[in-house]
Amino acid sequence: MFNRKKLFISMLSLAIVVALIPATAATAAAKKINVTIDGKAQSFAVSPKVVNGRTMVPYRAISESLGGKVKYDQKTKKATIVKGNQTVELSQGSKNAKINGKAVTLDAAPVNEKGSLLVPLRFVGESLGVWVNWNNGSSTAVLETKRSFKHEFGTAQLNAVPKRVVVLYNGAVDTSVMLGIKPVGAVESIVQQPFYEYIRPQLIGTKLLGDEQQPNLEAIVALKPDVIIASKWRHEKIYDQLSKIAPTVVTKEFTDWQESVDVVSRVTNKEDVAAKFMASWNASVADFKKKLPADVKNSTVSIIRVNPNGSARAYYSGFAYLILKDLGFKSPAAQVKFAADKETDIIPVTSNEQVGLLDGDYIFDFTTDWEGDGAIYKHQKTWTSSELWKNLKGVKAGNYYKVNAVTWNLSAGPLAAKLMLDDLYFYFGLE
Repeated sequence: MFNRKKLFISMLSLAIVVALIPATAATAAAKKINVTIDGKAQSFAVSPKVVNGRTMVPYRAISESLGGKVKYDQKTKKATIVKGNQTVELSQGSKNAKINGKAVTLDAAPVNEKGSLLVPLRFVGESLGVWVNWNNGSSTAVLETKRSFKHEFGTAQLNAVPKRVVVLYNGAVDTSVMLGIKPVGAVESIVQQPFYEYIRPQLIGTKLLGDEQQPNLEAIVALKPDVIIASKWRHEKIYDQLSKIAPTVVTKEFTDWQESVDVVSRVTNKEDVAAKFMASWNASVADFKKKLPADVKNSTVSIIRVNPNGSARAYYSGFAYLILKDLGFKSPAAQVKFAADKETDIIPVTSNEQVGLLDGDYIFDFTTDWEGDGAIYKHQKTWTSSELWKNLKGVKAGNYYKVNAVTWNLSAGPLAAKLMLDDLYFYFGLE
């Protein structure tokens, strides 16, 4: 009897301890969530809280702090918020909402907390035109009603998250699609006009603005953009004209896709989408490096193309070069030396006697049919049929590949980078 009683008391004590652990852990995890607007701390009658992993904030209080007017129908549980020319309609318990009559879907349904409607933090930015970021270290929702962007030619001031976005180089077009933004205007693709096939379905309705080196300024004016995304290399000569049309943010390298992701996401309040993509990208890069055989990791890679005039060239910079460098590959020594001696990042090859400059352990050729008549492939065949070409190390090893010119060179955006990496998994026999 004594043993049974002792066993019961022990089990009861253990059950009480176990029952207390989750409550204690939950209390410790329930850190206070702070909110700042343009650097000023906010206080609300109902505090923000985390619901099912989503940070939920009091929508009415924040809307009014930002100058919005709120009406709430107690009977239908529907809230209507008007801020400037923006009208937002949403209902308690429903993920469906409307912004200026257009249907949108929230990440989580609004919930009633002591008479206050709590909505997902991200929806505040999307519906009220403010930039929203989460500072995990201080558990702070950071809201900004304006942002200044320092760029290659000065500073662009934005007083609301832009909705009418114009992009003037192909890397930014690809980036916009990745971020889930449909530009009101964009330059056409270099081949496969109007837009590259792999992103074309997402750009239906986007106004064509001509070639990225000579965009149609009158067409840009007609679109009344909130912001223009341009590139130093492409648009230095017309920057003054562009900046008079709308605030213009200029990237340095139109081939640097990671710079494009950073800039466009910060301008358009899509930094969370960019962060997820970059986390996935970095994981894929790490996976590729891990799977690459040890005897291949120190290989040199040559990136080449044949030109319409019959000459050829190797690249010591650019979109594909940056990705291959990210993966740990190096350029052939001859290309490194030539680039240093001549202070150039494009290595011209005009005769068979120079063909060694195209060599590498692996050779990737993104020759482009610019005219669409196939004539350039005759020049390519002239190069690849010569005895000196056949004697190249990469060719003899069977490591010469003709690759997709769009995703390896012309598009220069994050989605193209992902497609190029998929190709590399194939070429190197990885799974």
